[in-house]
Amino acid sequence: MPKKFTFQTIIYAFLIFAFAYAIYTYRGQITDIYDVLRNGVWYYIAASFVVLFAAVYVQTALYASIYQIFEVPSEKRRILPLYLVTRFVTVAAPSGGLSAFVPFLQYARRGEVGVGRIIIANIVRTILWYSSFSVFLLLGFIYLFLLHDLAWFEVSAGIVILVANIALILALVLSWFAPDSLEKILRAAATALKRLLGIVNRKSAFTVEHATEFVGDLNSAVTQMRVVGWRSLFVPVGYAFLNEGLNLLNLFLIALAFDLPLNFGILVTTYSISILFFIVSPTPGGLGFVEGAMILVMTTLDVPQDQAAVVTLAYRGISFWFPFVLGFIALRWARAHPEPDDVEAGTEALSEVANSVPQ
Repeated sequence: MPKKFTFQTIIYAFLIFAFAYAIYTYRGQITDIYDVLRNGVWYYIAASFVVLFAAVYVQTALYASIYQIFEVPSEKRRILPLYLVTRFVTVAAPSGGLSAFVPFLQYARRGEVGVGRIIIANIVRTILWYSSFSVFLLLGFIYLFLLHDLAWFEVSAGIVILVANIALILALVLSWFAPDSLEKILRAAATALKRLLGIVNRKSAFTVEHATEFVGDLNSAVTQMRVVGWRSLFVPVGYAFLNEGLNLLNLFLIALAFDLPLNFGILVTTYSISILFFIVSPTPGGLGFVEGAMILVMTTLDVPQDQAAVVTLAYRGISFWFPFVLGFIALRWARAHPEPDDVEAGTEALSEVANSVPQ
């Protein structure tokens, strides 16, 4: 019997094409990464992979700890492949990071959890990521400032992250202390969005009922957060900073693999700038921009250019391309081994996203 041709099948085919396109387009860089890794000290390279897997587990534990707060299903065995899929989807289908929400929305539907609850949980995770990363970014900026090497584009990108994080924090604080005001803002935004979609797309599935349901989900999530209190965030905060520490260790081990022992200042600065342009880059995953920024920062800090290029390629190969491939494998595994109602839930989630986009 042939498989039913569904909207989910189309999305899956598109993601396969995106994966093949990315591999083909950057095949030269991937080949260079392979050649570079072959020439590194093998036990440092092996240790960096171990640290990478530890960081993936910590990210899974971070999601699980936040989901527990909001009473969202938080089994690590289910969140792990989901997190890997997001590492793939955000590159294969770039949309300012919004495409990463689709797997989580599907996960919410499987557990019969409101969309608002899963969104606010992921907002909390994003705030923790930006905040923990910003600590290291500030240290990097201070180091560059003291050496008179702080550039305007680095400061500008840092301001973008700061503004985005402040906006998310203010939204969270507003939801905590003034939920009624937040509800009014959301309803006004929903009304404006409905009018816009009604003008552009007459067949839009967005309705007042959807907006009301979403506001109710958010209120439920905020209520749950008020019940458990701020102290419940101590564990997620610890996981967020542990993740940053593991990523720093990963870069340090890779540099050692190529006989480049980085001091703490150069290490923190290079890492923080790489993550900064990973977030704000106009290209998916910061391809091209992250590599250029890392090499530029290290060379301005008196690292030989050839060593800076080698370390950058090796680090991007392990921290970016390897999780990207793992994410594609996780996507195929999830499709081949769906849990009950996965296919139906995934189709509904993706269809709603598609119907909300103007035609």
